[in-house]
Amino acid sequence: MTTILLIARGCDFYSTSLWFFNNPIGETNPLYNFFGVGWEGLIIANIVIVGLIIYAFYFYTFKYKTTRQTSSNELADFVSELYFNEKGRFFQIFYKTPKNKSTFLAHTGYVLVRVVIVGSFLATFHNFCQYYNVSFYNTFRVIVGRPLYVIYGLILFAFIYFLYRLWSQEYKLAIKER
Repeated sequence: MTTILLIARGCDFYSTSLWFFNNPIGETNPLYNFFGVGWEGLIIANIVIVGLIIYAFYFYTFKYKTTRQTSSNELADFVSELYFNEKGRFFQIFYKTPKNKSTFLAHTGYVLVRVVIVGSFLATFHNFCQYYNVSFYNTFRVIVGRPLYVIYGLILFAFIYFLYRLWSQEYKLAIKER
């Protein structure tokens, strides 16, 4: 997965560089748009972020133990137990720091490595189609208005999908251990 992640980020970097060097106005990266970070800053930010994702994925793969027992009969309660050691706190996952930080770190690694791969290949596809003026993609752009919203929507969907898949897998393992 790490190799695929690095290839995906390299593809995104290359496809972005085709037009970014000559016309950075079209760059949609929030670091560039909102914070005015230049090309060097984007490279440094990518190295740091990808490094952190690789570390979290390493932690998930080699250090994290997925075997947990549960008394829960529902996935939401199981997830609540995973992060907070008690039932009924599922929604706090989205706005509170979990008590079990190692579980959070491991799950972050599992999910983000996959989401960044999906997002990088989507961005690469978008950049290549835009740079080479691909006609079917131009038609798609006319229909949706801003493909950026579709891309971000697909990235959000990938995040939800991989997180749910991870939680379901661990829940099934915990149920088997009962």
